[in-house]
Parts: sequence; C-alpha cells; structure tokens
Amino acid sequence: LEITLLAAIPAGSGLGTSSILASTVLGAINDFCGLAWDRNDICNYTLVLEQLLTTGGGWQDQVGGLAPGIKMVSSEPAIRQRITCVPCKISEKTRKELDERFCLIYSGQRRLARNLLRDVVGRYVGGIEDAVDVLYAIQQTGFELEKGNIDGFAELLNQHWELSKKLDASCTNTCIDMIFHSVEDLIDGKMICGAGGGGFLQVVLKKGVTQEDVRKRLREVFQDSGVDVWSCSLA
Repeated sequence: LEITLLAAIPAGSGLGTSSILASTVLGAINDFCGLAWDRNDICNYTLVLEQLLTTGGGWQDQVGGLAPGIKMVSSEPAIRQRITCVPCKISEKTRKELDERFCLIYSGQRRLARNLLRDVVGRYVGGIEDAVDVLYAIQQTGFELEKGNIDGFAELLNQHWELSKKLDASCTNTCIDMIFHSVEDLIDGKMICGAGGGGFLQVVLKKGVTQEDVRKRLREVFQDSGVDVWSCSLA
C-alpha cells in the first residue's frame, strides 16, 4: 500500500497540519480496510501515532480538521478521551462579517511545537500555580460568535494572547511582536495559531480594513522576509 501526501503549507505553521495529515491517512486506511472506526477513534489513534513519531501534541488539531465549521470541542479527564464536538450556531450575517474581518499572517518563521508543549504540560502536571491559574482563566474566556459579537470575539483573542504569554513567554518573540505592532492600528484582535514561537498569526481586522491593507503594510515594513498575508476563508 503506497500513500502519497501533499501539503501546500509550510512546516511548523501552527495550523495543525501534521495532525490533520495523520488523521487523513488513518481515515483512508479505515475506509480501505473497512475497520469501522468513528471520528473519536481516528482522533485517538492520531494522538498515539504522533507520540510514536515523537512530534507530541493532543487531539485538538485533528478534531479541528475532521469536524467541519466552527465548533466548541471538549473532553472529560480520562486516560482514553471521549471528545465532544458541538457546532457553533452562527448566523449568516455573523459568518460573513467574520469572513471579511478574519486574517492569517505568516510570520516567515518555522517552529517546532513539541518543545513548547513539553514545557507547558510539564508545568501544569507539576502543579506550578501560575500555570494552573492561567490555564483556568483561558478556559473561562467564553465564546462570543454565537451572539454575533465579532468585536467581543476580538477582545477575547486579545485576552487569550496576554494569558498565553504569561503561561509561556516563548510563545512569542521579537519577530511576532514586531508583526503585531506594525499592524496595531488596523486590527481589533490578535492571537497566535498553535503553540506559538513562529508559524501563522491570526488577527481580526477593524471594520472597513481589508486584507490588502494589511498585506501592503507588512510588505512595506518587512519587504522580502516572508512575512505576508495568506488568503483564507471560513468553511
């Protein structure tokens, strides 16, 4: 059995590509061999596969790729996770506004999530008080999209970003800070993708600002460094 893969996304992107590719391969094997795995099985087997490959990670990336649309994903504490995935009920008006205002920026830097994750998880398992407190606060930030409140969602991203930096200072660096600073007047919200340290950044644009406005600013400031806006749309 020969499997050929293609991912037109840079390695170390923060978009969970390795987990999504792994789950896609396992899903194809499931269909080909008639193994009758459900989505939860594939997510768990992907987690096992990534541990075998020493890339680390959890189940959130593969769930994000396997389940369509914007959703809330959770699980109860257990050795074998049972994942609950609930689609968010978002109006067409809200979806259209978010599609217009959401923007992905590539930092031009690759990063390996494994080391960042190892540090964060180690601090949590070790019961380091500040790490536990910050993770709890992140969990409480809630979700504003179902209310149609894009500005509220943008503010939650900002709060999450500040909490993430408290949790692990290495999630950001000089390049990421400079990118956010260079477009500060064009955006209402900002956050990294994945564990941070490079890869893609996500921002919510101010009303009336376009992705082309951000692209022009980044190219003026960073020129040929690889920092740029990548086209994206909501599924």
